[in-house]
Amino acid sequence: MKWMNRLQINQKIFGAILVALLFLAAVLGCIIWESLTKMMTEELVKRGANIADNIAVSSADSILVDDSYAIHLLITRAQQANEDVRYILVFNGNHALVGHTFPDSLPKGILAAHQPNNNNLQNYVTLTSDEGNIHDILMPIQDGDLGYVRVGMAEKQERTYIFTKIAELMAATLLVCVGAAGIAYYVTRIITRPINDLAAIASGISAGDISLRAKAEGNDEVGTLARAFNEMADKLITSRMAVEKLLQELQEKDHLRDKLILKLLSAQEDERKRISRELHDETSQALASLMVTMSVLASEAKDLEQQKLLQTSRDIAANILREIRDLAVELRPPILDDIGLIPAIRKYVKKFEEKFAVTVTLHVSGKETSAIDSHIALALYRIVQESLVNAAKHTAATGISIQLEIDEYSIELTIHDNGHGIQEADFEKARQQNRIGIYGMKERAELLGGSFFMQANRSGGTDVVVSFPFKQKEGS
Repeated sequence: MKWMNRLQINQKIFGAILVALLFLAAVLGCIIWESLTKMMTEELVKRGANIADNIAVSSADSILVDDSYAIHLLITRAQQANEDVRYILVFNGNHALVGHTFPDSLPKGILAAHQPNNNNLQNYVTLTSDEGNIHDILMPIQDGDLGYVRVGMAEKQERTYIFTKIAELMAATLLVCVGAAGIAYYVTRIITRPINDLAAIASGISAGDISLRAKAEGNDEVGTLARAFNEMADKLITSRMAVEKLLQELQEKDHLRDKLILKLLSAQEDERKRISRELHDETSQALASLMVTMSVLASEAKDLEQQKLLQTSRDIAANILREIRDLAVELRPPILDDIGLIPAIRKYVKKFEEKFAVTVTLHVSGKETSAIDSHIALALYRIVQESLVNAAKHTAATGISIQLEIDEYSIELTIHDNGHGIQEADFEKARQQNRIGIYGMKERAELLGGSFFMQANRSGGTDVVVSFPFKQKEGS
């Protein structure tokens, strides 16, 4: 019944009325058929009884004198005078056949099909033949003493008459259906036109023209619906203005948030650069001076134990100096500003391999990286740092590959590891423990107009894919 959903309302109403009319015509046809059939059958039997009675009265003398010719002439004329008479049989008092109207031999079984009843000689039965039903009426001659007459009345003429009347009824019904269908179609068009107009206006409003309004005419259901629709459209305009205002406020807040985060990241990098410079220039120089002083004191010490203690302290200070210099480079590698992104990543990868015993491969293809915007270069470097540390600490990776592709329009960084992969539960755990490394990488990428994507790969590890639009460094 899905096809009904594609029909319009007026088509459904029109179809319902048409089906109801046809159903009514069918019911009336059946009732008329049954009534006419019953009435015609009763009339047919009644006429057959009258014919049989006349023959019984007229044939009594001929049976007494055994005048077969007179009997034959009598029944032949009776059959010719009545089209509904299929046959006439005359029997004498010994139940012997003395006359019939069949031109040839008797049909098989016709004699035994209807026998007189001793209790009531006047009766009839309905016989079934190739020509249809035949009503066989049996009439006694002088109470059966001289025999009896059987008259077979065929339904052929009766059926023809009934079929003719039914055909006339169907024709009249068809004319009524056509007229009623026309009226129904016109009425349904009048009823559904406002609904169609409402549907068209609704489509226009959904397309963006919120100035459209329905014509609210009349106090019927359609008029009430039109007024409710107009009220809904007015409220829709009010709601839309409120939503647009709210959306504008949210956009302004998002823009302000992005600016604040960008400033925060810039301030963070500036602070890292300042701390790195202070560690490298001031703290490192102070430790170097301290090491020189310890070396001098150790060379002048007269006590061997003191000399050994000063040398040990100098070695500790040397280790601290190396760690401070490494920390300063990690906070803000000078090579990133001096030489560029790729050398800084190579140097970091080398130290990372030494520290975590993880094999890292780096492949760069495309344009020269020195022309990349400094903010994007810094973001790529920080994302590489964070991704490598996450892979080593949280996924038990033993091998990591870094792919950097640069063309005229985009920069794409792909980091793949062979660890156990990252799952949704890992993100939830990181959120609960306030570890913002992954979210920080995503924020960095999106603030600079890029995209960040992380998922478990087919081999079981993790893929980090970062993409930026290509921007040249200012002044390039």
